[in-house]
Amino acid sequence: MLLHRILTAVPLALAVIWLILYQPTPNLLFVLIPVSFVCGHEWARLGGVQSALYQFVYAVLLSAFSWFCISYLFQYVYALLVLACVWWFVILFFLKNAQPELKSSVISPAKLLVAFWVVPSSMIAMYVIHGMDQGSEWLLYSMMLVWIADSGAYFSGKKFGKNKLAPKVSPGKTLEGLWGALFASSIYSVLAAYYFNVSNLQFVLLLGLSLLLTVMSVVGDLYESFLKREAGIKDSGRILPGHGGILDRVDGVLPVMPLFVVFYDWLIAPIAGLH
Repeated sequence: MLLHRILTAVPLALAVIWLILYQPTPNLLFVLIPVSFVCGHEWARLGGVQSALYQFVYAVLLSAFSWFCISYLFQYVYALLVLACVWWFVILFFLKNAQPELKSSVISPAKLLVAFWVVPSSMIAMYVIHGMDQGSEWLLYSMMLVWIADSGAYFSGKKFGKNKLAPKVSPGKTLEGLWGALFASSIYSVLAAYYFNVSNLQFVLLLGLSLLLTVMSVVGDLYESFLKREAGIKDSGRILPGHGGILDRVDGVLPVMPLFVVFYDWLIAPIAGLH
């Protein structure tokens, strides 16, 4: 299983890095919209939609909404990003006492509606980040933060994991895994601060933001686990050997991207004189 994960993750990561570093921002749409479509198709299953036709229609609507926001409502999308941030903090407290129940045959309008700000807000945030000053580097930084935190959690949890983080939602997640994720992201953030040549105050803010984003990436992972448990499925899809579906790979990215945009705009950019 680990070999399958590596064989899938390495070429996928290289493709993402190439796209971020060597393609202009408008070209991101040619990837973000299809990703929105696949996420929508998989989310429809998590929301209880059984019909293949309705799953397809839902995916088209979700990806079309993402495209419309980026193409025609770009000056208003900041409100959507703030709303997404608020929603993810609410979910953080919801998951603390969540008790998922199997509802595989029940369509949940609430879950289906949630995707219309969770998925597009993340796609929009990636587009926004890439268009910033040093945007390609910042987008790669935020993406790699999730990857490194996930790897730190995986290996730390495997080696030291004893205390369950949210046993009713995801029995495999442990507190030791979370500490491993925070440690790995801290080391990564120190190196990133050196690369971006930030001031001392910016370094403190960036480190704090990175730790927050690490925690929220775990929240995104746990929320998808909650949805899968209620839908009665193990993986959101089968498109990525060893990993499952696209949502299984981007669940941690979904909360991180809008949070990065909002907190960068509030904290780091003003100190750097970018406002």
